[in-house]
Amino acid sequence: MSNRHKSACQGRWQRGTRGSGIGRAGRAGLCLCGVLFGLLSLSGCQLLDMASFSYTNATSEHAWAGSERVTSVPFELVNNHIIVPVSINGSEPLNFVLDSAAAATVVVDSRRSRELQLPSAGEVRVSGTGSGPQPTANNVKGAEVSIGSVSLLAQSLISLPLEALPFFEELDEVYFDGIVGYDFLRRFVVEVNYDQMRVVLAETDNYQSPFHGRATTWQTLPLYVDGAMPYLSAVVHQHPAEAQAVKLLVDTGSTSSFSLVASSIGGLDLPQTYFVETSQGLAGDIAQRVTQFDFLALGEYRLGAIPGRYSVAGEKGDSGSNGILGNRVLSRFNLIFDYANGTLALQPNDRFELPLRADRSGLRIQPHARGAVVKNVAVGTAGAAAGLRVGDIITLVDERPVTRQSVDELHRALSSTVATVDLCWESEGQQRCGQLELASRYQTFAGA
Repeated sequence: MSNRHKSACQGRWQRGTRGSGIGRAGRAGLCLCGVLFGLLSLSGCQLLDMASFSYTNATSEHAWAGSERVTSVPFELVNNHIIVPVSINGSEPLNFVLDSAAAATVVVDSRRSRELQLPSAGEVRVSGTGSGPQPTANNVKGAEVSIGSVSLLAQSLISLPLEALPFFEELDEVYFDGIVGYDFLRRFVVEVNYDQMRVVLAETDNYQSPFHGRATTWQTLPLYVDGAMPYLSAVVHQHPAEAQAVKLLVDTGSTSSFSLVASSIGGLDLPQTYFVETSQGLAGDIAQRVTQFDFLALGEYRLGAIPGRYSVAGEKGDSGSNGILGNRVLSRFNLIFDYANGTLALQPNDRFELPLRADRSGLRIQPHARGAVVKNVAVGTAGAAAGLRVGDIITLVDERPVTRQSVDELHRALSSTVATVDLCWESEGQQRCGQLELASRYQTFAGA
């Protein structure tokens, strides 16, 4: 989630009509300020008056089902979110987003999560970005949260009803059942292996590093944790400015590549060539400038010709940071988070050479039970010219069915360099088909 989102989310959570602020050490973050830069950007809202919530989860125990103290589970990549199987109170596995910038475990209202019938221990009010009303959530106490063979005991959770999720209009749009983050990650070494599509959780003393004792393509970077949020250093370059060293929030819950808070970087001139992209905040829409960067460097590894976003409202980056590093970049690497030793290890994976391109369609889409639902259509773009409207459901792309698992493929098609893409979609009960003439959305603005 962008620091613009993150700063704006530092409102308060209330129990009833009373609320008392607590210091930074007592804060817990909730990753629902904005999950996608197009849906929800899963990170950073602050629970300013729930010290007991934070303390309970920080001091609770975890238990292993066996003696190995290592577990490995498969994951799916859906809409560029890492979806892992999570069990609540011994339930059948549910689909949870693994979010490195979420401090609380969140249960999202879905058909499957409703079967849990979680009891509420009181309401909390969520403060998020946008201009709409602030939604209400429920606090759930004493839950057991399990991934593979390890369980966190006596956890407090946040349960968000459908009406508190403006990015989901109906249950058919809800493609995950919850979010899991720092409560789990801080306790273990966490390996996210994209080549094998598996997540490994291990006690520090039980983890066998894949690069120990031999030269490999792995590189280890310092990971700075502040208030349950992990940060690392990177370098960005945009012509004609000099390369800039930046501090970025490591956010596997964000589907963006990366985003910068312009006001947090001294001497940085905003680009004159960009387009405005609208994303969904917890309480309304947010607009950001998308522009092309020459490269983003993480240690020795460099990703060239990469689109990034600027927040321009003037907010200061939280914890002295300059923005976020999202999963469009992170998914190019196999990752090993080691919170105990303050490191993040990176290894380029099979996705590393895939080009990172900006959208050329003007469509903001997300998964739907029948394909991909259109959440926004930018004026004057290919999507608008083809007649697509908000609420339409895309069912075919170039004669291939669009499913929950193939939405990422649709995203790549809409940002590709091909001249046209053939789509079929449902609109007000009618099946329609047409051709999108894709085009660059970048424009040059004098004096921007």
